[in-house]
Amino acid sequence: MKLTYIKASIIILFSIFFGNMTTLHAQKSIKINRTTESIKIDGEPSEAIWQKHLETREFTQRSPDNGKPSKRTSQIGLLYDDSYLYVLGIFSVENSTEINNQLTERDDPGNSDYFGIQMDPFGEAREGYDFTVTAANVQLDSKLTNTGNYDNFNVVWDSEVTLHDNYWVVEVRIPFNSIRFPKDALDNFKINFQRFSSKLNEDSFWSPIDPNQNGYMNQFGTVTNFKSINPPLNLSLLPFVSVVHEKSVDGETKTTLNGGMDLKYVYDNAYTLDVSLIPDFSQAQSDNQILNLSPFEVQFNENRQFFVEGTELFDKGGYLYTRRIGGRPINSDNIQISEEEEIIENPVSTNILNLIKFSGKSKSGLSIGVLNGITAKSEATVRNTETNEQRSVITNPITNYNSLVLDQALKNNGSLTLINNSVLRNGSDYDANLTALLYRYYSKNRTYSAYFKKGISQQYFENDRNEIGHEYYAYAGKVSGKWTGGFSYYLIDDKWDINDFGFNARNNQSRWRGDVSYAENKPNNTFSNYQLFVLGEHYYYHSLQQKENANYILGFNGTLKKSQATIFADVTYSEKGKNFYEARIKDRHFNKPAKFQSFLEYQTNANKNLSFSGYAIFVNHFNSEIYKDDFIAGYGIRARAGQHLYAYFSQGFENLTKSAGFIAMENDAIVFGQRAINVLSNVFTLNYAVNSKLNFNLRARHYWIQVAYSKQFQLQENGVLTESNYDLNVDDFDDNFNQFNIDVLGTWQFAPASELSLSYKLGANYFNDDIRSSYLDNLEKTLGENTSSTISLKMTYFLDANILRKR
Repeated sequence: MKLTYIKASIIILFSIFFGNMTTLHAQKSIKINRTTESIKIDGEPSEAIWQKHLETREFTQRSPDNGKPSKRTSQIGLLYDDSYLYVLGIFSVENSTEINNQLTERDDPGNSDYFGIQMDPFGEAREGYDFTVTAANVQLDSKLTNTGNYDNFNVVWDSEVTLHDNYWVVEVRIPFNSIRFPKDALDNFKINFQRFSSKLNEDSFWSPIDPNQNGYMNQFGTVTNFKSINPPLNLSLLPFVSVVHEKSVDGETKTTLNGGMDLKYVYDNAYTLDVSLIPDFSQAQSDNQILNLSPFEVQFNENRQFFVEGTELFDKGGYLYTRRIGGRPINSDNIQISEEEEIIENPVSTNILNLIKFSGKSKSGLSIGVLNGITAKSEATVRNTETNEQRSVITNPITNYNSLVLDQALKNNGSLTLINNSVLRNGSDYDANLTALLYRYYSKNRTYSAYFKKGISQQYFENDRNEIGHEYYAYAGKVSGKWTGGFSYYLIDDKWDINDFGFNARNNQSRWRGDVSYAENKPNNTFSNYQLFVLGEHYYYHSLQQKENANYILGFNGTLKKSQATIFADVTYSEKGKNFYEARIKDRHFNKPAKFQSFLEYQTNANKNLSFSGYAIFVNHFNSEIYKDDFIAGYGIRARAGQHLYAYFSQGFENLTKSAGFIAMENDAIVFGQRAINVLSNVFTLNYAVNSKLNFNLRARHYWIQVAYSKQFQLQENGVLTESNYDLNVDDFDDNFNQFNIDVLGTWQFAPASELSLSYKLGANYFNDDIRSSYLDNLEKTLGENTSSTISLKMTYFLDANILRKR
């Protein structure tokens, strides 16, 4: 019987990893033609050359009926000259009411129908571009990579849309200056066209996209008859001026007039230089602040345009966290003062002097990226309360941030990558460095993949006291087909620290993980598609080789065929584990009980004018007098009214009835408190688009948390919490915290890539220990608090060197 079981297991594993090989579609091709005529972008294809080269093209659905022909016909035309790529699309509909043309802000398709042009100029399935136009002529552009999309890519290109009784027309002109491509030959240029119909809920492509096939650009079609071109000089300037009025919470006001410039230069159509002189990020969205009860740093999103646009190469390996540039001074919490002194000013951020990005790709497939930022010195002001004398304390020296990435393309879209991030500080403060080597392998047709990386972190202190940490990662698995799965191992030692220019919440951990999933993309009577997966992972505290915890997850997600609603569900069992960080003392742990978690989420069809999504999480703890059951839930309502107005409201709720957390040290004893945590978060977003060039956006967020402590416990050496009676009142650790933000932004694109914008930001915090106060009472008092605010008026103007030369 044992031998039979082993044979059966081998057969099952063999069928998962070697069966169900993905069958690739025959690659489509489209002919492009050179034009010497002047093409007017007006959505009216009246030029004779369009009539000559416009052809009906068969599109294939990706959803809802994967693999079936599109329900509507489409015509595509493709032309070029030395400066531009021209694309014409004519899309049939049953009648004009089938066309959804919702007005939105740029890079948001809303519920509109749209036409996408996706291209891979080098034909290596590593770097591409997506230019999409909605039926309301709203433009979306993004960078494509072999690991995902980067939507924060904005370049200058032209489009026009016209609507008719039984069809709609898109005409697009894309400057070759907006994309990178091989200068010598374009015979490997790949392209795809996407059409989305909101009323039909149909997503279709000219070159079919198989969801079971790993990769996206590798499924594009080829462009024939594409000869080499000689594009013009690629140099642009984007000067700006801004007026910023700021008010602090204590009522102090400051008005500044700022000026600066962004410069972009492309050399040999392969290498791009971006320079930002005296950047202004006053209009970046406010952070979602929270009350952090954990021992780990909170990671915030990067909302500054320079750092989110064109940085996809630097994201390889996950080592870069650009919020460090201009972030909190490293010594702001370590200012030495006497009993007679007080800190009267302590900056929470550093000023950025300049930023530089350089990226490009050689003929041999070597991608190069360099990112550099320099921040000014930061100083705190300390006042002597007896003599009233003031002195300055340097909290952050002049600092130079550098990131270098060398990424060599290999066979079958594989890659070998070298990364080096460094932080050099003036004076006696320590310097830091990160070096990593990454290797990614794909088999032919991208059926199997392997990924390895090795990182070394270094911190250089005075007196040759250095800290050197290590990271290791290995993965191998099957990535294409209905059955996929893989195994991975990850290790970071207790010296690993990349937080000077990266982000890692913790170190000193190893992890084993394995997963298997089955995906079905052919519709049945119930689902348009669905996926089943199972995952197991074990975590260890590396330096002591002690097991921290283990999780086992069984999950499902699918899209209902009739309603196009989506369901996500999973259950997780977590073994009894050890937490080595909550105690705040190295190598001390406390025991956490085993738990069972169930998760369910339901999303209605987001293409409707009114849509809803909601989720719920239930957590049951086992064999614990301290931990009790938890409940977490949330929902979102999305509504569109007419062609111009969009609104979204979301609410999240957490009820952690009983848990444990560190509160204090008492005579070398570690004291925990039993606590109940309740969190309520509300976010409201309103967008009004006057047209595709003029847009107003409002976002309001209120975050409220109450933490109520009831008992105290002493942490024993074996990780057990025993009830204690130290001379401290656990009620003194209660928290009632509110954070409220409003962000209002109006933008007017008055010329190509030129913009006038007005923003208003307001922030307020309210904090006490009244855990019995109501929500409305907290909201009222938060709004009544002294607030900080920023009003910013900014104008940027795009200057193309070619236009300036003609003048």
